[in-house]
Amino acid sequence: MSLTGKLETDVELKASAERFHEMLCSRPYHVSNASPGKILGVDLHEGEWGKEGSIICWIYVHDGETKIAKQRVEEIDSKNTSGHFRCY
Repeated sequence: MSLTGKLETDVELKASAERFHEMLCSRPYHVSNASPGKILGVDLHEGEWGKEGSIICWIYVHDGETKIAKQRVEEIDSKNTSGHFRCY
């Protein structure tokens, strides 16, 4: 079974939008340091960190189970601190 659609969310952070954007888009391997109980690891499968077209593998915990998600970096807009990612 698969789901399709668009997901948007608001998250309260203890960092500026610019700093979070830089971490998520340019250095996603630091996300596991920021939330060690939820994100167990991040691996680069294709491309380069912080580059459009890269494929990133996230290892995370959901409902007590370890899961894996692959993500393609579709677009990074540093000027507007936004990014577009496709998970599969």
